[in-house]
Amino acid sequence: MNKIKILWINTKADFTGGCESYIYHTARQLSENGFSNTLLYDVDGWTEPGFTKAFDAAFPRVVLSRQVKEIDPDIIYVHRLEGIKAIKELISTGKPVIRFFHDHKLFCLREHKYKTISHQTCTKPIGLRCYPCLGFINRGNGIFPIKISSLNKLKAEQNINKKLSGFVVASEYMKSHLIDHGFSASKIQVNPLYSWKQEENQNPADDNYLLFTGQLVRGKGLDILLQAMTMLTHKIQLKIAGSGRQEEKFKIMSQKLGLDKRVTFLGFVEQQKLKSLYSNCTCVIMPSRVPETFGLSGLEAMSWSKPVIASDVGGISQWLTDGDNGYLVPSNQAEKLAVKIDKLLYNREEAVKMGKRGNDIYKEKFTPAAHLKSLQAYIKVIIKGSKL
Repeated sequence: MNKIKILWINTKADFTGGCESYIYHTARQLSENGFSNTLLYDVDGWTEPGFTKAFDAAFPRVVLSRQVKEIDPDIIYVHRLEGIKAIKELISTGKPVIRFFHDHKLFCLREHKYKTISHQTCTKPIGLRCYPCLGFINRGNGIFPIKISSLNKLKAEQNINKKLSGFVVASEYMKSHLIDHGFSASKIQVNPLYSWKQEENQNPADDNYLLFTGQLVRGKGLDILLQAMTMLTHKIQLKIAGSGRQEEKFKIMSQKLGLDKRVTFLGFVEQQKLKSLYSNCTCVIMPSRVPETFGLSGLEAMSWSKPVIASDVGGISQWLTDGDNGYLVPSNQAEKLAVKIDKLLYNREEAVKMGKRGNDIYKEKFTPAAHLKSLQAYIKVIIKGSKL
């Protein structure tokens, strides 16, 4: 039987975020299962040799339609790809095309899905309500500090994407969000993400600290967590692993709140050191105001038998059940977050039980094997449907 040939398309060929980590690990595992994988990526930016090793071949994206013709894949798997022209080119090739939606870029004028002024979480589909939100005003590049986004242009890009053969999302929340924007429910496959950690860990925490991992941007809600730290009855430490454009603002905020001796900004942390942070923490905190499309950091915590306290937004409830493997809290409410953190710290035995329960859930539902089985079946259905 001939190998199924998958053409992956993404803007980056580097380990820049969760999207790229997913691409790398999934391509490697599909290769082990008899699939052939080729990557097309944007010319701009660094090309990481270690990343491209996951593929049989990798090329810069130049003339998309011609490259698709030469590679002749059985299916095209799109991840991050901007613009109407590129999607039209893919459709014109006649090949089946599926797309994984990793973020809200196609579903929010400002891409972040929380309100500009109030910073409240937004779950509504795009529409005229986006203008009072000031979502059309965004950070520009180069000599233009401000970029104006167009509602009509975003809708046009959505409409061309709706013509693709299928869509993969990581949570029921994201499926509902696509349907709210007019995407066909029959084309959408919900396939939860997975953790690629191989080591086992069932030990209680060796250290006494809370852990936050992720980009240091307002959407991740670190400001809410810092406020909550001042309300705790437990004077526990907080370690922050990550970097981002608002890192300096958060450091200044931490100082003003008098948290210098309790909060440590670690900056970007390599994967091996990040494993140690997960392994030794008491709890992982995810105070996002952005409705997470899934929330992979929480799954990483579960793989290390750690409880999670997270905002009840987006796809987080796909893997976190309040009172079972952690706690859910309303977004943007520091006081309620503090109450839940204190509740967990008051009962360390219960915290350990929650962590072990999370690990059981992880092993039951969120393994690479489960994701790969579902994805392979979906790919074969799409390919078969395109040949009918």
